[in-house]
Amino acid sequence: MKKFTILLFIFLTILIPEGFAQFAADGSYFWNLTNITYSPNNKTEFVLANKDHYSNQIDHLDYLHVELIGYRKLSKNFSLGLGIRQTENYKSAQWNPGQTYMFYGVYFFNPGDVKIRFANRFVTKTYKNADTQYGLDNITNVDFFVRSTNKLPKPYLMDELFSILHLGKIQTIRLYGGFHLLKKQHFGIDFYYCYQKTRPMWTWKDYSVWGINTKFRI
Repeated sequence: MKKFTILLFIFLTILIPEGFAQFAADGSYFWNLTNITYSPNNKTEFVLANKDHYSNQIDHLDYLHVELIGYRKLSKNFSLGLGIRQTENYKSAQWNPGQTYMFYGVYFFNPGDVKIRFANRFVTKTYKNADTQYGLDNITNVDFFVRSTNKLPKPYLMDELFSILHLGKIQTIRLYGGFHLLKKQHFGIDFYYCYQKTRPMWTWKDYSVWGINTKFRI
């Protein structure tokens, strides 16, 4: 437990100063995610989620999505998932709609007092005013002190790597550090900082994100 605490401290020490620097430089982002999870049995799970991105650079929402994902547990450590997402991107003073179709392969492990979720995701992104894109993404979550009965906020780390297959490159890198501020049986709230690197074309741009996740389970 002590080792994980030290690693978390090092991670946040590196990211937070960079984050405040970016916050001053480009205005940063605020993200809000709300999801509702329903499990009809111990092998099946459905997640309905909404996410909004607010850009301080333009003082406006610049992205939002609504998605529905279903997961089926095939073994103790592996699940498959299928999902569909309706997206809206704000560009050139107008909203541009799109759809994303997602296929997940999810591995999960519980070494000691840690929970690890490792997901690979194949995506097909269609747009009204742009060509279809195909991508392969990776999303990793690491939760600490999962067996602890302590009521204090529990830390977690997360990364997201998004790639575009036809370009053969990683487009976006996101590194998260956050806390499960409240975690009840049917309700939870997370708060996090995310350091994001993205390259719409070939030049990397860095951004800071502050976000909150509100979670319901029925």
